[in-house]
Amino acid sequence: MTTLLLPRRGTLVAWTTQGFPPGAPYAGPTGEAFVPFGVGLVQLGEGDDAVVRVEGRLTESDPAKLTFGMDVELTMIPFTTDDEGNDVVTFAFQPV
Repeated sequence: MTTLLLPRRGTLVAWTTQGFPPGAPYAGPTGEAFVPFGVGLVQLGEGDDAVVRVEGRLTESDPAKLTFGMDVELTMIPFTTDDEGNDVVTFAFQPV
């Protein structure tokens, strides 16, 4: 069996802003607590080393601060709190 390790850095290929809570099984804030967030298509790796394109949350939601081809890196960000009061985090890509 071969294990493929994906790079943590990539290139922003496309993006949009999620202006409403996603459908089920979304477990994050809704209603007044919901905050729009960026969603991007990121190509992991560069040039001939490009491995795959993934869709993921962005740490930036302002389209004026995002550009095609900008470098991004995988990070973890706070998402919500579960029923027991534990912090839940999710992955997101941040500009570098």
